[in-house]
Amino acid sequence: MPTTVIRARVDRSRAKSAEKILSRLGLKPSDAVNMLYAQIVQQRAIPFALVDAGSDYARTEYGVTDAELKRFVRRASQEIARERRAGTIRRLTSPDDIR
Repeated sequence: MPTTVIRARVDRSRAKSAEKILSRLGLKPSDAVNMLYAQIVQQRAIPFALVDAGSDYARTEYGVTDAELKRFVRRASQEIARERRAGTIRRLTSPDDIR
């Protein structure tokens, strides 16, 4: 069967961690990609749940109440605002800002 080359950018530390796990399983990264593609074709979908920030993930996965979630968001927003004022965090508006 003919093959094709696929290139992807992956966070270096994530790639190293994943490659260690794959190695213990006796697999190469290309094996994992082939398995992922096979599952996508078989299921005609991404083979795992995709969620967005507006989902009920925290509530369903961790049993977090609405009040707890609101308190967390408020504290996180306050912390981010403090870090911005201190200059220890910066706003990224595009992928070019990362470079």
